[in-house]
Amino acid sequence: MMAAGEGSFLGRVWRGFWRSVDMFRKVILNLIFFFIFFLVMMSIFSGAESLKIVNSTALIINPKGVVVETYSGQPAQRFLDEAMDREDPETRLRDVRDAILKAQNDDRISSLVIIPDGMFGIGLASMHELEEAIKSFKTSGKPVIAYAENLSQHQYYLASLADEVWLSPYGSVLIDGYASYRNFYKEALDKLSVQINLFRVGTYKSAMEPYIRNDMSDAAKQAGQYWLGSLWQQYLQGVAGSRGIEAAALEASINNYPQVLAAANGSMAQAAVDMKLVDRLMSRPEFRAEMISRGKKGSHDSFRQVHFKNYLEATRLADLAVTPDAAKKVAIIVAEGQIVGGKRPPGVISAEVMVQQIRKVAADKQYDALVIRVNSPGGSAYASEVIRRELQAVRDQGKPVIISMGDVAASGGYWIATSADQIWADPATITGSIGIYGMIPTFPETLARMGIYTDGFGTTDLAGGLRLDRELNPKVADIFQRSTERGYEEFLQRVADARQMSVADVDKVAQGRVWTGQQALDRDLIDKMGGLLEAVASAAEMAGADGSLEFEYIEPKLSSFEEFILGMTTSALAYLPNELFVTANWLQRPLVRNLFTDLDFLANSESGFATYARCLMCEVE
Repeated sequence: MMAAGEGSFLGRVWRGFWRSVDMFRKVILNLIFFFIFFLVMMSIFSGAESLKIVNSTALIINPKGVVVETYSGQPAQRFLDEAMDREDPETRLRDVRDAILKAQNDDRISSLVIIPDGMFGIGLASMHELEEAIKSFKTSGKPVIAYAENLSQHQYYLASLADEVWLSPYGSVLIDGYASYRNFYKEALDKLSVQINLFRVGTYKSAMEPYIRNDMSDAAKQAGQYWLGSLWQQYLQGVAGSRGIEAAALEASINNYPQVLAAANGSMAQAAVDMKLVDRLMSRPEFRAEMISRGKKGSHDSFRQVHFKNYLEATRLADLAVTPDAAKKVAIIVAEGQIVGGKRPPGVISAEVMVQQIRKVAADKQYDALVIRVNSPGGSAYASEVIRRELQAVRDQGKPVIISMGDVAASGGYWIATSADQIWADPATITGSIGIYGMIPTFPETLARMGIYTDGFGTTDLAGGLRLDRELNPKVADIFQRSTERGYEEFLQRVADARQMSVADVDKVAQGRVWTGQQALDRDLIDKMGGLLEAVASAAEMAGADGSLEFEYIEPKLSSFEEFILGMTTSALAYLPNELFVTANWLQRPLVRNLFTDLDFLANSESGFATYARCLMCEVE
C-alpha cells in the first residue's frame, strides 16, 4: 500500500507539473496570437489612411537585418519571428531598389531619408545596386539625407551615398576593412580521434581546410588576399567618390585611427567629422526638427514620411497597368543560398523547386526570356548539374537565358551559369572557385575510446565500405578520389564549352581560385558588367524587344494562407514602435554568423558521399 501511495503521489506531482507547463504554453501562444491579431487588425483598419501619400513626403529607406535577394523560411514563421524580434530579420534588395526608383518621378516624394542603423548584412555588389538607384533618384533634384546613431562599415557605405550624412553626437563610424577569418578544427578532431577523409581537386579549393589544418594554407591566403584586396579598393573608391575625398587619404585615416581619435579628444563622432565622413552632428530631436523645417510636419511630432514598404504597397496598383502588346516579358528566378538536392524550404536553392520554376517559364508562351539571379556559394555538384540541364532546355526552345550574378556566384553557382547565353556580374561579385571536393569523416577510434568496436564481414571487398564506424576502405577511397577528379574534369569541360575556351586555359583560371567580378571579366569567365536591371534589359533585347518590356519574378507557389500572411507582413510590421530608429548589435552578429556557417553547410549536405562545388572562402567580414 505504501508503494502504491508513493507512486500515486509522484504521479499526481508529475501530472500537475505538466499541466502547469501546458497551461503556461497555452498562455504564451494566446498572447502571441492576440499580438499578431492586433497588428493585422491595425493594418486593416488603418490601411486606407496609412497608404495615403500626400505632397512633401519623405521616403524612409531603413533596411532591417540582412539584405537578401529572396526571403528564407515560410511566410507564417517569418512573420512571427520578425514581429517577436526572435530572428535576424531580412529585407529584400528589390523592395528597396524599386521604392527608390519609383519615388524618383513621384511628385509627392520630396526627399529620400536613409536610416541604415538596422541593416547588418549586405554584400558590396548588392550595395552597388542600391547605389545606382540612389544616383538615378538624385537626377530628380530631390535631396538625399542619411541619419544614424552608429554606423558599421556596410551601413556607412549606404549612408555615404546621401547628399548629407548626419550622425548622433554620441555616435560612431567604424570602418575596419575586409577580413576573411575561419575557425580550424583539426586539433579538436584529433583529440576526438575523428578521421577526416578528404577528396578534392584544385590547388586553391580550400573549403575543407578547416577540417584538416589548424591554419590557413599559403595558397588560400595568396588567392584570398588578391580578390579581397580588390573588394577593399572598390569600397574605398566608392566611399571616397561619394564624399569627395581621396581614397588614399581615407585609407590612411583608417590605418591611423587611434591618432585620429586622439586628435578628436576620444569622440568617435567628431573623428568621423574630421575624416570628412560626416557633415553634421545632431540628436534625434534635432534631426526631426531639421527635417520638419525642410519639409512638412507629420504625425508623432516628426516630419511627414512614408516607409518604403508602405510606399511600395501604396503604389503597387500602378504596376498592374496593362503593358503594350509589343512588350517582351522577362521571367526572373532567384537562386539564393546553398545548392541542395530534393525539395527544401526557402533559404537554400532546392534543385527540385527550381526545376519546377524553370519548367514553368519554358512551358508558358508569355515569357520571352529568362534571367537567373544567382547569389550562391555553390553546394551539391549533382544538384547544380540538374539545374544547368533545365536551363539548357530553355535555351534549346529558343528563349534567351541570362545569368545575373549578385554578391556571390561561386563554384556550383558558377556551374549553373555555364548554361547561359550571357553572364552579367558586378565588379564586386565573388565568383569563380571552379573546383570539386568531397569529405567523409569516420569515427572508429572515437568509438574505441568509449569501448565500442565494429566487426563483421561482407560478400565483397567494398561491402560495408561506407560505415562511419570503420576506417575508410582504401578501395572505396580510390573510387571517391577518381569520382572527384572526374567531376572536376566535367566542370572544366562545362566552362570550356560555355566560354569557348580550351580546357587547359580554363584550368589555369580554375583550380578552385576565387575572383571578383572584374577579375573574372578580365579572364573571360563572364561577359558584361552590370546589375540585375541591365541583365533584364539585355534579355529583352535578345528576345527582340523594341524598347518596351516587363518582367516578373517567378516564386515558389504559396498556399492561400501563406499569401495572406505575406500580405499582412508588408503592412502590419510597419506599425511596430520605433522601427525608424532600430539599432542593430552589429558588433556581435558577424561573429555569430561565422560560427554557424560551417555547421549550416554540414546540416544541408547530402547523405552518404557526394561531391561538392562550394566556396567557403567567399564569406567576407
